[in-house]
Order: sequence, then C-alpha cells, then structure tokens
Amino acid sequence: MAGGGAGSFTDALVVFYDNKNNFISKTIVTEHDKQTNYIEITEGLEDVRVGTRLSLLIVHSDGASEFGGILKRVRSGRYEVSLFSERQRDARASVRHTLRSPAVIHSLVVNSKQQMLSSPAEITIVNISTSGVLLHSQALHFPIGCVLQVEFNVNGKNTIIYAKIVREQQDDDGSFNFGCQLIFLK
Repeated sequence: MAGGGAGSFTDALVVFYDNKNNFISKTIVTEHDKQTNYIEITEGLEDVRVGTRLSLLIVHSDGASEFGGILKRVRSGRYEVSLFSERQRDARASVRHTLRSPAVIHSLVVNSKQQMLSSPAEITIVNISTSGVLLHSQALHFPIGCVLQVEFNVNGKNTIIYAKIVREQQDDDGSFNFGCQLIFLK
C-alpha cells in the first residue's frame, strides 16, 4: 500500500471501476510489487487502453483498500497497474461498488459456533466497499450478528470473504438483503 505496512496483495480480489464508478472487471492479483507500488493481473482489462486512469478496490488479508491506478503496460498477457492515492474512509462514507456476483454460503458462525448448511445457500453479492458488503438471498434468512463464509469464483479462482451481518431488510417478494461488515481473519 502506498506508504503503508500491509502485506502482499498477491492472490487478493481486485475490482476495477472507471472514474464514474462504472464496473469494468473483477479478477485476482497475480503479483504485487510493494517497492514500485504496482500490481499485475492476467485478465479483465482487455478493453482498457494503456494510460487509462482506474479506480480499484482490493480485498486483501489485512482488509480492503481503495486506490487510484493507471494501466501502465500490457505484455505477454499480463497487465501492470500502478497504484496511487490510497483512500481512507470511515465505514459509512465508503464508496459502494456494484458487483452483482453469484456466491454460495457453506457455513456460518452463530454465537461462536460454526454451523454447516445441509446444502449450499445461493446468494448474490450486490455491492462491496472497503468496509462491507451487501448480500441478497432469495429465500434464506440469516440472523443479525452471525458471520458468513461467502465463497465465489473470480475468473476460475475460488475466493472467500467473511461477512458479519449488521443489518437486514426483507423485500416485498420475501427475499432478504443483508448489510455486512467485512471480517479479516489473521
């Protein structure tokens, strides 16, 4: 991170947006060089010109970070993006980035006890920010305070995030939206 002490972003989820907060792609960081402050990915920026300014949300082992970036070069199927201007925001001021990604939940933790679901619960990750995630479930209700292990696929690689439900809303059609705080396990 720019001047920060976070660990490597390698294997972290990165979501790219344009300067108007329009979704471009989501992928996995294949390499992170902290010295020169760049990341490398292998897909997701095929339709972006070198020199284009980007907004990035990186969900890594130490938390989630927002950056500005520039696509610096493309070579041998690898895209190098320089990072700058890490943005620190309080929880409610964090920009919500639309994701609309299918996901599943295999287990959850309620009152410090892990519970495995008899069959995976299919959900949708509606949006994500540096501090949280909005999940949508067509039928299943989860209790406030429980921690969900959310699994989804990004360009062929399975990714897991942990989310603690802090609020819920039931829609007219009987489905549920859950506002969740991201939890980072060390």
